[in-house]
Order: sequence, then C-alpha cells, then structure tokens
Amino acid sequence: MKKRFLMILLAGLMLFSLATPAMAYSAELDVSQGYVEIAPLTEYTRIYFRNLNVNGQPVLQFRVWGITSGRWLTDWINF
Repeated sequence: MKKRFLMILLAGLMLFSLATPAMAYSAELDVSQGYVEIAPLTEYTRIYFRNLNVNGQPVLQFRVWGITSGRWLTDWINF
C-alpha cells in the first residue's frame, strides 16, 4: 500500500513539474536616441552570364551580384 501511494505521489510530482509555464523575455527598444536599423538575414543573389571569344574559342563566364548588399560578390569565373 505504501509503495503504491509513493508511486502515485512521484508520478503526480513529475506531471506537475512538466506543466510549468515558460516565461517569455520581453525587451523594449530605446528609439529615443534615433532610429532602429533592421538588417536582412538572407542575401538575395542574381547570376549573370556572358560569352567571350578568347583566341577564337567561346568561353562562358558568370558573375554573382548581391541584390541585398548592392555589390558584386565575385569576379568573372569561367564556367
């Protein structure tokens, strides 16, 4: 009888320990000193291709443009 009561008590304690609510952290932004800059997390890119004739041979090249950053990410690379 004691063993059964102890097992039920332990099971109840385990059940209630799992049911505790999680507290969320709230942070306030201080915008009184200026603006808050929002930075994108993903770099969007576009690939440009070109054909060149080098010594009579066609050469396919590509270059990557960063749309998000607004600059070339690579030089011309032979494909």
